[in-house]
Amino acid sequence: MTASNKPTTGHKGTIPLPPKATVPFFYKYSSLATPEHLERLRIIIQEYELYLPNLDQLNDPADGRPRLAPLSEEEMSHFLYQKLVQRSPNMSRVELEKEKAIIYYNVKRLGTKGLQRNLTEILHAELKDYRIYSMSKRFDNLNLWAKYAGDHAGYCLEFVNEGPLFETARDVLYEDSLQMDVNNPDHTNGFWFFCKRPEWSNEEEVRLVLPKGMGSKVKLEPRWLKRLILGKSVSAHNEQVIRAWARQRVPELAIVKARYDTVDQKVILGP
Repeated sequence: MTASNKPTTGHKGTIPLPPKATVPFFYKYSSLATPEHLERLRIIIQEYELYLPNLDQLNDPADGRPRLAPLSEEEMSHFLYQKLVQRSPNMSRVELEKEKAIIYYNVKRLGTKGLQRNLTEILHAELKDYRIYSMSKRFDNLNLWAKYAGDHAGYCLEFVNEGPLFETARDVLYEDSLQMDVNNPDHTNGFWFFCKRPEWSNEEEVRLVLPKGMGSKVKLEPRWLKRLILGKSVSAHNEQVIRAWARQRVPELAIVKARYDTVDQKVILGP
């Protein structure tokens, strides 16, 4: 991905610049449904390490995978020819002209629909090893407690928005019509990683994106994790274990517990 501070525009539309996340805290909801989930939390607390899933591990199959804009025969032929030129810098002009004629002929013969499907599959295969860490802007989202935190039996991490790791955190934009034009270089900036369909907007997401080749884990400065919020229905065993880990941490990690206020019908925090 290439960095840019300007919105990208093309004849097939705009992929907007996702704004830098400015909320003071980020929240990560997680389940404790299995021993593996509990062990992953121990690593976060005691080893200061976060695991970032790849695209195949996310629950939205469209996440991080841009939808390609339809191409005319001319546009498809141009794209395939430019890729040939990039791959074959030593090919002579005569050879290039010959290959160009073959490309244009085959695009006309095969049609663009099947070729676009092939391009989509190739692009998505190249993107699958990028890593995404999804967070939210608040701790009291009842939907997220139910969906991601084991129906309130899990936990929520509270991170401070500071330090080099979170400098790259950006708000997710919820758009339904964004399409990537493969002939527009500005559309290769990776901003689509921060775009999701409107039906996900209740998650109020902020996310980090780690390029492929960077591994699946990142180290945390202890101060970046401010506290851990236990779900209102967390098991007694898990609560006991987690509170013990938090006391052993240096510095000790603050633990609070979510409770449901039946009068105001919202999540509140207690000891």
